[in-house]
Amino acid sequence: MIGFRTPALLDDPLRKYLFRLAHAHGTLLNLVLLAGAICRRLDVVGPARSSLSALRLAVVLLPLGFLFGGLWHYRDDPGLGIFLVPLGAVLLLFAAIQAGLSTRK
Repeated sequence: MIGFRTPALLDDPLRKYLFRLAHAHGTLLNLVLLAGAICRRLDVVGPARSSLSALRLAVVLLPLGFLFGGLWHYRDDPGLGIFLVPLGAVLLLFAAIQAGLSTRK
């Protein structure tokens, strides 16, 4: 959208910021998901199945929360979609703790 000089994005700094956060979280969390899947496939660490399920949900909920928060927002506050972000963060923490505990075994 920046390349096409879309006024809806360029004229709204909050939308631009939240879209940037959505893109960054989506990209980096997908790399974490790929690393977890490779470790599971090779039985290097073998994170628990619940850990990978929570990680999958976090990879979807965190970027969508930022995206929806930027699409429909109030004057200086993000929209209601931002409430998906804490839920995704809790799932990400759960996945990290589960993966860490599975390495101890």
